[in-house]
Amino acid sequence: MSVSLLRAFALSAVAMTIAVPAQAQTKEQAPVSLSSARKMMQDKPGTESWTYAQPQAAFLKYRTVIVDPTVVYSGPDAQFDDIDAADRSKYAAMITDELRSELAKTFPVPAKPQADTLRIKVTILGAKKTKGGVATATRVTPVGFATSALKSALGKKGTFTGSVLYAVEAFDGQTNELMLAAVRRRTPDPLDVPATLSTGDTVKSVARDFASSARKRLEELTQVGGN
Repeated sequence: MSVSLLRAFALSAVAMTIAVPAQAQTKEQAPVSLSSARKMMQDKPGTESWTYAQPQAAFLKYRTVIVDPTVVYSGPDAQFDDIDAADRSKYAAMITDELRSELAKTFPVPAKPQADTLRIKVTILGAKKTKGGVATATRVTPVGFATSALKSALGKKGTFTGSVLYAVEAFDGQTNELMLAAVRRRTPDPLDVPATLSTGDTVKSVARDFASSARKRLEELTQVGGN
């Protein structure tokens, strides 16, 4: 084997050892460039679910919420495949808008941080594209609809539908003390047909569902009644 072929083979092997861990990184450790990574614990081995939270009593004083603009993660273990920078920024804006709108239903937004203010920061860690058209076709046929209904009941993702990997962090508005941090991968409900039309529609659906669940969770933690 020639020297050039050996060099090419070696480079390919190195590239593989670098690329593989990046895709599975959040199943092995929390995102390395996330400030809260060292505090989070994996919820279950082999999953992309990581959590840190102070005791519920620590949240009882919060009555107002500020939502920071969503950040696009740029760490070495980011998982965006071939999604370009413009789309990443667009998806981040979708999450910010949905979260601000939803949380405002329960928690007023102060002009500046107060003693009862919680600051929420979301970071998009990665996203998988939706195979538009193909994903939709798997929902609209009788067999596809029945399969999707079963997956929905079991809490599983739909066929050919993308997903969003994100981190959410909550800080005390005045001290910047970390109160809560979590990494999750979320997909639309298999019966959400509009979410299968494009990756953008998938992200919008994920953002809407995430915002709703975030509001309910904060209501539970702070014991502030929602609508």
